[in-house]
Amino acid sequence: MGTMTGRASDHESRSRRVQAVNRLAIRTWIRRVMPACVVAGLAGCALHPRPEATHIDRHMDLQAVLAHPRRTRGARVRWGGMIVQDSVGPAHSTLTILAYPLNGRGRPRLSRIPEGRFQAVAPGYLDPILFARGRLVTVVGTVMGTRPGLIGQARYIYPRVQVLATHVWRLYRPRRRRWRFGFGIGVGL
Repeated sequence: MGTMTGRASDHESRSRRVQAVNRLAIRTWIRRVMPACVVAGLAGCALHPRPEATHIDRHMDLQAVLAHPRRTRGARVRWGGMIVQDSVGPAHSTLTILAYPLNGRGRPRLSRIPEGRFQAVAPGYLDPILFARGRLVTVVGTVMGTRPGLIGQARYIYPRVQVLATHVWRLYRPRRRRWRFGFGIGVGL
């Protein structure tokens, strides 16, 4: 009977040592491995800006270009608005855009007062169906200066931007409200 108690106490002490080692391993994992996994996971979800969207002068607006066309030439801007006219040529396409302030994602805010008009000059061909009158667009580009033009019979000075990148926004389609009547679980008319 004395040997049984000795074996039981050896087994208990071995069991306690294994439990202590397991607790230490769990603590180490929680303190070191888990934070590293969280940091790696969050880094994988980070958004990286497109190269053409970096180094944008966010304070450069249409009025600044109109006031100082030579001084603002070459500035990189992100402007957007509603396309009011398009001109497609073999070498380049020109969009005339009614400018609106942009939200944080760069989408034109139609609820705000328009800031004026500008022309976006893109190399190559822009499909007139995709870049149709009335569509919302955001462009990133460099200021080329100004050019005189007409709005109807009135003279207008257009700030011009050489396009580096464009984003055509999806059209909002108002959802039709449907009245639904239902009873029970998953049964509706």
